[in-house]
Amino acid sequence: MEYRTLGKTGLRVSEIGLGAAEIGSDKIPEDQAGAVLNAALDLGISFIDTAAMYGDSEARIGKHISHKKDEFIVATKCGDFVGEVDGKRQICYDYSRDGILRVIDESRRKLNLDVIDIVQFHGLPREGDDPEVAFEALLEAKSKGWTRFVGVSQDGEPAASAAERWPLDTQEFTYNVLYQEADTVLMPTLKKENMGTIIKRPISNAVWQLVDRPEGSFMGGPWERAQGFPLEELAGDMPLIEFALRFTLSHPDVCTAIVGTTNPDHIAGNVRISDGEMLPADTVEKAKQAFRQCVG
Repeated sequence: MEYRTLGKTGLRVSEIGLGAAEIGSDKIPEDQAGAVLNAALDLGISFIDTAAMYGDSEARIGKHISHKKDEFIVATKCGDFVGEVDGKRQICYDYSRDGILRVIDESRRKLNLDVIDIVQFHGLPREGDDPEVAFEALLEAKSKGWTRFVGVSQDGEPAASAAERWPLDTQEFTYNVLYQEADTVLMPTLKKENMGTIIKRPISNAVWQLVDRPEGSFMGGPWERAQGFPLEELAGDMPLIEFALRFTLSHPDVCTAIVGTTNPDHIAGNVRISDGEMLPADTVEKAKQAFRQCVG
């Protein structure tokens, strides 16, 4: 496993991180969640991404690996969370000062940590929210010592604006061979601010493996892009998942790329890709040209 510095935080993190959303599902048995988390640490992964809205994810991290805290960095998110309405779980939103601080404090309890490494907004405050109040609350959590660093999980120009407006430490966003917009829209700003970059969806959920278009834009949008993208031509003899992950890791401003799974064998396969070998510069440029031709 290779390690990189997470921007101004100074934290050394594995260049491949674990996205812990899937292990938060109540459909995943407790022992399986524990096996995934421990396998990740055993294989050298030292960055774990979770959120208050990821079901039981935070609690499972706290239960299974909080006693190994010196082995990993954890980033969680607030602004939305899993609440109970009429006896049913559902996603709730609260960007008020009290709501933000309450959710962060609850995350500390679930993670079994007095101090969380990184807390980020899961998206920006919504219409009707006061962004000044919201960001001041996030920064207050840092000043209280509840979290060491703060950031935002957001794509596009709004993310760049937030990075310029507020003293943030990290930014989580989409960047992969099918979604390269961040290379020009966001990364230059983050580099200027020396912010740690956390890449979500670095292999675009491997949508090219699906025969039919998935419902909704989250998976359907990437699937549509994949249909006209020359992935196999670009990858050559390299497996497509390996090519996609190497493309993301070949960007010099990427600090860590988080991949979600509930299968320890998949974690091992991903870790093998972290060998310090970048894609050849001409291959990266061909992938960028293909993106410009296919997406614009």
